[in-house]
Amino acid sequence: MSRFACLLGAGLLLAPAAAWAQHAEPALARPVTGRTQLAPYPTPALADTVRARTLPEAFSRGRWHGRLRNYTMATWNQGYRPDYFANGLGAGLRFETAPFHGVQVGAGGFAWVSVGSANLLTADAATGAVSRYEVGLFDVTNPSRRQLAGRAEELFVRYRFRQSAATFGRQLLNTPLLNAHDGRLSPGYEQGLWLEFRELPATTITGGWLTHIAPRSTTGWYSVANSLGLYPMGVNEAGQRASYAGNLRSRGLGVLAVSRQWSPRTTTQVWNYYADNLFDATFAELTTGRAVGTGQLSLGAQYHYQRTVGTGGNADPRLVYSAPGRQAHALSARLGYQRGPWSLSGNYTRITRTGRFLFPREWGREPFYTFLPRERTEGLGGLDAAALLGGYTFARVPGLKAEVGYGHYYLPDVRDTRLNKYGLPSYQQLNASLTYPFAGWGRGLRGQLLYVYKGALGNTYGEDRYIVNKVDFHQLNVILNYDF
Repeated sequence: MSRFACLLGAGLLLAPAAAWAQHAEPALARPVTGRTQLAPYPTPALADTVRARTLPEAFSRGRWHGRLRNYTMATWNQGYRPDYFANGLGAGLRFETAPFHGVQVGAGGFAWVSVGSANLLTADAATGAVSRYEVGLFDVTNPSRRQLAGRAEELFVRYRFRQSAATFGRQLLNTPLLNAHDGRLSPGYEQGLWLEFRELPATTITGGWLTHIAPRSTTGWYSVANSLGLYPMGVNEAGQRASYAGNLRSRGLGVLAVSRQWSPRTTTQVWNYYADNLFDATFAELTTGRAVGTGQLSLGAQYHYQRTVGTGGNADPRLVYSAPGRQAHALSARLGYQRGPWSLSGNYTRITRTGRFLFPREWGREPFYTFLPRERTEGLGGLDAAALLGGYTFARVPGLKAEVGYGHYYLPDVRDTRLNKYGLPSYQQLNASLTYPFAGWGRGLRGQLLYVYKGALGNTYGEDRYIVNKVDFHQLNVILNYDF
């Protein structure tokens, strides 16, 4: 697939948007090929039969939920470079009381351990690079640790009024940019006040102020400022190794959003993320669809804008997270078709050359339609990406689903540090996934097999630092989840 073909396909995605008439079919769900997501813990019902009349009754009628997760990951690098293998086993418990005058209390935690993993600190001889992916099954802040580790994850008080709710404390949030990014053993969590107002017809207003983050693949809770830099930081725009970890100042993260269901098939959402003294980001999305014969056509469009706020984290320009004056724009589009058990979509993303798209990897993954697990577009400007995603659900084996995704990602030159934070070359990526929820004796058990291949497309100048753990590798993931 040439770059010209990718860009031409993007134009075909955008062209039909204005001409669509409305029909009474819902829009196609967004495909994310091979995402190793966790099912959310079930929310206790609010029926009168569950509501408690006394405080002791609220606890005695509360609900326990448990989860076991086994994750095996192996990466084979092409050439004379180290390969990696890791197996992680995790277990968690969560308790939530029954509603008592609209009030609920919840708490939960998760622990994990390495079982039979290889040495993830084995370094590449040319670059000194160690495992990039497998280490995320454990604690990235202490990659040599093999003993049992874990953390308290949820601890909150929630008040429900009609269809609305206010939650204070440690909780799991899923928004377009700030999300669980749960492709390892346990997702990320947030601490603060979170509000959801659902009293207006077909409209949800969401907002909150967050003070602490517990990023995925860590054992601690960190202030908003100190949560940045726990993952690799890349380089600053001048090409020097970024060193903002522990050097940022921020009072917290504010989020405000409005979502509206205009019809059974048309929805819009607008989100704003204000990270004090760091950046301000706005994300908007429109999805719609219509019936075409016995199938369904769908269209999605996204726009993202962000800018630096204050000093970008530090008055010293060498220690900032977001350079003063930086701006970034991103567009993403999807055209999809679903008929019976089949689904297919063409997807395109463009990040302009005005500046890097930045959103802390510790806080979540980007929502763009071309996203495929194991790589991100965060830290890039001047990106063109096109991906084709397909899925098939097997009727004879209820629940069994196969997905395939293939994309070309054209990035700025690896030496263009203004627009390429992590020195990542242009690449092609293939994901293939099988998921199956067991029934009968295995009810609650879900399995997934995910294969990933990444190959270089751009110039790496013969330097291993642009290849190792970035392109030219195969990866296999085997995931088993048991919820009870």
